[in-house]
Amino acid sequence: MLSIFKRKTRSFIFYRTHIGELYTKFVDISHHLKYSFKENALNDDKVHLKYYLTKHYHIIEKGLALPESRLGFGQPKILDIIEKTRKYEKLHGADDLVFSIRKTLSEYMSLNETKSFEFSEDFKFTMNEFLNYGCISGNGGLRYIRKKSASNLNLQEFNQFTQSRVSVRDFSNESIPDSVLYSIVETAKSAPSVCNRQGWKAHYYSDKVEIREILSYQNGNGGFTHLIDKLIIVTADAKAFTLYESNQVFIDGGLFSMNLLLAIHAAGLGACPLNTCYPSFLEKKVKRVSAIPDNERLIMMIGIGCLKESYSVAYSSRNSTDEIFVSH
Repeated sequence: MLSIFKRKTRSFIFYRTHIGELYTKFVDISHHLKYSFKENALNDDKVHLKYYLTKHYHIIEKGLALPESRLGFGQPKILDIIEKTRKYEKLHGADDLVFSIRKTLSEYMSLNETKSFEFSEDFKFTMNEFLNYGCISGNGGLRYIRKKSASNLNLQEFNQFTQSRVSVRDFSNESIPDSVLYSIVETAKSAPSVCNRQGWKAHYYSDKVEIREILSYQNGNGGFTHLIDKLIIVTADAKAFTLYESNQVFIDGGLFSMNLLLAIHAAGLGACPLNTCYPSFLEKKVKRVSAIPDNERLIMMIGIGCLKESYSVAYSSRNSTDEIFVSH
């Protein structure tokens, strides 16, 4: 038993050195190379195909949304999307992704037909065969928005809302219904992501014993662990990303996390973000105890609870805007 403790201690000390941090960075990039999808060597993995197709049909959406969309743009890419979508359908069946792709390509054809652009007969045949094969009812293509309905808040109102969000560590004993947390995630999923791939996950825990066990691996919840009613672990799926996108895992996951924190605040609940800055060996342990797949990366934990009628929070000053705002 003592020898095991010594090995763990030596391991922990190693990871607190520069060499240990370099090793963890090596594990980071190895993880990315293992799980990310390869554009030029795409396999039959459903998740890889899904993220590849999402990336590429969103490029067509972006082209349609330009002020002056170039007629007939992206034909080689569209033929590739059609080929990969047929493969996806054959292996995994039609679903919302496939419907959205057909909807986007249908709008692409409509725009070009309105402008009297002439495609080659081969391209028209391939496109029409693809569009006529299945349902065109997804949420793809364009959405038209009027300026007056673009936002329900002005800057002052949003400032008041964001300024009132704080990290809470003192919760009441009231329990939060699971349905409220589901609605919070439903709201937060509107966060932006690279090529709309939405590679994030929100792992939700409501059992107090399980929450305590998971939080035993996190050093920032001491003194209020017993008050946390619900726990979310935000992750991002490395399979959603490709070449030179290893950092995008944390960017997309961070954007989703901020949306979650704002949605929790809007629901009238308290939350405290808890970092997951772990060495590689400890991240693996956390994934095991919380049943998170190895292909996902930990972004942060969020401890959630109901608010008391009165409570105190840490009140740190914010840096001056002059320090942050850099005009060029």
